[in-house]
Amino acid sequence: MRRVAILCALALIAGLVAYSLIDRRAVPPLPPGAPAGTALPGADGIVVARAAELDAMLTEAGFRVAEVRAGTATVPRLYVAAVPADMHAIARGPEKKRIFIMLMLPLILAANEGILADRARLLALAGAVRDGAQLAPDDASWLGELAAFYRVEEGDLDALLHRVDAIPASLALAQAALESGWGTSRFVREGNAAFGQRAWSEADGMAPAERPPGQGHVVKSFSGLHESVFSYLANLNRHPAYAHLRLLRAALREKGRRPDGWTLAAGLGGYAEESDYVSLIRAVIRQNGLADFDAARLADLAG
Repeated sequence: MRRVAILCALALIAGLVAYSLIDRRAVPPLPPGAPAGTALPGADGIVVARAAELDAMLTEAGFRVAEVRAGTATVPRLYVAAVPADMHAIARGPEKKRIFIMLMLPLILAANEGILADRARLLALAGAVRDGAQLAPDDASWLGELAAFYRVEEGDLDALLHRVDAIPASLALAQAALESGWGTSRFVREGNAAFGQRAWSEADGMAPAERPPGQGHVVKSFSGLHESVFSYLANLNRHPAYAHLRLLRAALREKGRRPDGWTLAAGLGGYAEESDYVSLIRAVIRQNGLADFDAARLADLAG
């Protein structure tokens, strides 16, 4: 029996799963107690078998991609647990891409919203420390948890600020589109793997059909799209392979500019084996106008 449940951001989960990085794409699960900004909408989001039905449901809720692109509408706080089973059967490319954006954009924005909330608190506490203030025990404990989660030395607030920051929606959408074939790959349909992240235990995911002999990696599976998005953002913000991406982002911040996907794509050289991966991501951003979504925001919370 098909289950349809609409979950708004007021029900964002507090329980999280922690992970340990296995390689540049691998992000298995973390325990409760991680910073608030690592929370994502729960796994019990919208579950609909047919893409057309999901499209109609989200459109009726006020999600109109063209208006979001134009900056005249916000994105409803509606979250999808998995891609519809018939995504691969949509014949028209523009329709498939539009529905995929409706699937992924709310989750990306919700994750970034939480990260930016942590960043705002971090900035306030860093300013207090610079002014010589004594932090309250709760604030000091929170900073310690944040440092542990982002894998920086406790007390190094500058290093922490380089990591606790959003990933532009255009970049996340482009990578999800490229890695999942706009929501049609076996990995995203069967394992909610939107970003092609890897693991090394057969129990953690699905083996690629083209995996060379002697290699043991799998494409990691997730409980839902929300967990895949969380893993991806945390990976870019924590892994040493993306230090250049974080430096580019910090440089834009220092200039008073909003980080954009086109610029930050230059820091993705280590994400995949393809030597032209950065060019591929930039092509997806350009050809699909994904930069339009860097300014998108979620609808205000009710009440």
